[in-house]
Amino acid sequence: MNQALIISVVATVLLWGCMVFLPKLALSELSPLSAMIYEICGGLTVALLVLFFIGGRPEFNLRGAALAYVVGVCGFLGTLTYFYAITKGPVSTIATMTAMYPVVAVICGVFFLNETLTLKQSIGIGLSLCGLVLLL
Repeated sequence: MNQALIISVVATVLLWGCMVFLPKLALSELSPLSAMIYEICGGLTVALLVLFFIGGRPEFNLRGAALAYVVGVCGFLGTLTYFYAITKGPVSTIATMTAMYPVVAVICGVFFLNETLTLKQSIGIGLSLCGLVLLL
């Protein structure tokens, strides 16, 4: 793997790790709906910085823009449901359980993008599902 890829992956893991831990702290002070508003403000801050760095002219393609919009809707609705979940249980358990989302992405990749699933990947998904059962 090249260095840029490794840095990107490590940054993603660290940022997403904070993203699933910090709401537990915020939700001890705010309701899930209020916390969601502030999270969106944080996302808008990043979006405005990106818009600035690309010269205020994002690419446009109707299909791509529509799909990206749906990504945002799914992401924020998922975050909202995650917020409600962590108000009901420990972040350590809820974060681990919700970290099963890549299984959904893999299944969608197989069925909609005709990606192949190796035996090793299938075993990994099976073991992940076993782990989820152990958490219940």
